[in-house]
Amino acid sequence: MANTFSVLTCSALLAAQLAAPVSVLAQDDTFVPETLTARERLDPGPKVFVNVQNWGGGPSFVRIYSADDLTIQGTADAGAQSHFAISGDGKTIYIASGFYSRLSSGTAEHVVRIFDTDTATLIKEIQLPVKVSQYTDDAALMQLSSDEKYLYVQNATPATSVTVVDLELGEVVQEVPSPGCFGIYPSLEGHAYSTICGDGTFTTMTLSADGKSFESKKSAPVFDPEEDPIYLSFDRAGSDLLFISYKGVVHRVADADGVITEVSTTPITEGVEGDWGTSGYTVVSYNEPNGILFVPMASGRHDGSHYHDAEEIWAYDLVNSKLLYRTPVEGITSVITTDEAVPTLYALDIGGGKVIKFEVDPEAKFAAKKVAEHATKGFTTTLAARQ
Repeated sequence: MANTFSVLTCSALLAAQLAAPVSVLAQDDTFVPETLTARERLDPGPKVFVNVQNWGGGPSFVRIYSADDLTIQGTADAGAQSHFAISGDGKTIYIASGFYSRLSSGTAEHVVRIFDTDTATLIKEIQLPVKVSQYTDDAALMQLSSDEKYLYVQNATPATSVTVVDLELGEVVQEVPSPGCFGIYPSLEGHAYSTICGDGTFTTMTLSADGKSFESKKSAPVFDPEEDPIYLSFDRAGSDLLFISYKGVVHRVADADGVITEVSTTPITEGVEGDWGTSGYTVVSYNEPNGILFVPMASGRHDGSHYHDAEEIWAYDLVNSKLLYRTPVEGITSVITTDEAVPTLYALDIGGGKVIKFEVDPEAKFAAKKVAEHATKGFTTTLAARQ
């Protein structure tokens, strides 16, 4: 009897709903769609730029964050497997990437896209030879000349060469072959750059005034590529270039005379237990006012561990060859410092998909403290900061 009552009751309710006026179900107010708007200009102030590479053929992009609290301010979009460079004043973004008719294959087009930072809008595109290195991004894969007249773009087909782009003319002026060598390290004056070679030497290319020809000079061996290779990552200390090896040996070299010469080598792990080694992608960042080198490090170093997550960020006094502080971290793979008397560190965590800000205390031996973070949502190995 109970079951019969339930069926009859449900039937009656359904009939009542079907008989009800349609207006009961309709909204009384007319729907007004939201109008999307965008700010014409980004907020003023220092910025952090993060290159987010897409390896599936889809778009890569450079995300622009506030350097103060890491809130997102804008995005400059590109094609697959992007490399980027930022002008010295931070007002212009250069992104080299590939566009493919079938996303990861098909007809290919490589271009440099140039963006205005203040508005995050595209200014210009320059066609490149379809040879751009489709490789994990490193700052050494695309660099501006010291006067920002030329843009140097690393190629690998797999034959290695560098495309020289005249930014004033908006066109490619030459391709410089560099067999067996990789990475771009521009001179501080004139139009020259050096590149790391597989035999442990460097080759320096000096361009002609119009950028259409070059001369090259090869250095003596600087490092042993079999025993202890160096990273592509680099920074400047004064007029010298700094590189670091997998085992944590800092190689300081000079390039002012048109050829690389060795200045000094400093093993920063000397006397430290635990078989520590350099760990990550962007691993050399030097704070000039204090002479401090910041390096992501991990213990238990072995072949292949050089791109693992760091366990600590070391603050190393390069002037006095002394390890000052070891800040514990998790997941860090790239670190950069600002060039201020009281430096700030910005770091990337690939696994966690984050960009992180650290405040540094010079009075506490340059210990670092995390103060902000934000999601990056992609494969990130390079970043830059501009004040």
